[in-house]
Amino acid sequence: MKHWLNLHRLALGSTLRLFATSPLASSLNLLVVGIAVALPLGLYTLIGNLSQLAGRLPTEPEASVFLQTTASQADINRIKTLLGQEPGVAEVRHISKQQALRDLEQSSGMAELLAGLGDNPLPDAFSLTLKDGNPATLEALSNRLKADPAVEHVQMDSEWARRLASFINLGREATVTIAALFGAGLLLVTANLIRMQILTRREEIEVSKLIGATDSFIRRPFLYFAALQGLLGGLVGLGLVAISLGRLATPVDQLAALYGEQFKLGLPQWHDLLMALIVVVALSLTGAIFSVRKHLRALET
Repeated sequence: MKHWLNLHRLALGSTLRLFATSPLASSLNLLVVGIAVALPLGLYTLIGNLSQLAGRLPTEPEASVFLQTTASQADINRIKTLLGQEPGVAEVRHISKQQALRDLEQSSGMAELLAGLGDNPLPDAFSLTLKDGNPATLEALSNRLKADPAVEHVQMDSEWARRLASFINLGREATVTIAALFGAGLLLVTANLIRMQILTRREEIEVSKLIGATDSFIRRPFLYFAALQGLLGGLVGLGLVAISLGRLATPVDQLAALYGEQFKLGLPQWHDLLMALIVVVALSLTGAIFSVRKHLRALET
């Protein structure tokens, strides 16, 4: 056991010397790995934050129907009956013009000003909860309601939320695709870097074989090098994402405040970040294993 630990300690020391002997090249390699990690991770973080925002929005399709200000009680009853007979409408709630005015007074804080208006300028309205959010169905319902002379305006309130959800789904698929492409690129970059290391140390490897060094002993420093580079490069990628979120935090806060919302950008959960680091290290090790196996066999021929 002690001998095994000493072998790994020697391999780790050799790996650290590789980083120390060429600090500039090592830093550039870590930056390349960090950028390859930061791009898909940054997109994943953005999609995760948008998902949190979408989760706070109404998921059921809704609509608001505003009547003419001159609509009579007979018109109101007729529209209510019509909406109740619509197969795509799950729930109908009537909001009288008096209730709308009271709600406006409470929300705006201008009760005294509104009290001096005389006639109520607000129309009667209906709030609808719909069964089907299909765009064609919503458009057909809107056209039928707009055709009634007592209806002034029809607004599909949650359509934009559904579009946001569709955009998030598209973003998830794009994240997976980009992560796969950059993962393959990371694997190839690591394999090529290990190949260069082997060619640079070819004479040292040949002498080690002559004095009885095993393939495991020769392979071990290169695997440590790949794993350490993947880990440090992954941390660089996390740092780049964190810096980017920090720069975007203030503009996002200001934008959310304009809509009366509070929204904070945040990094993914710690287990997601840990998984990202594990994947980066695994890809680096995979590339190193294939490269070492191939080029060590080439040295033997």
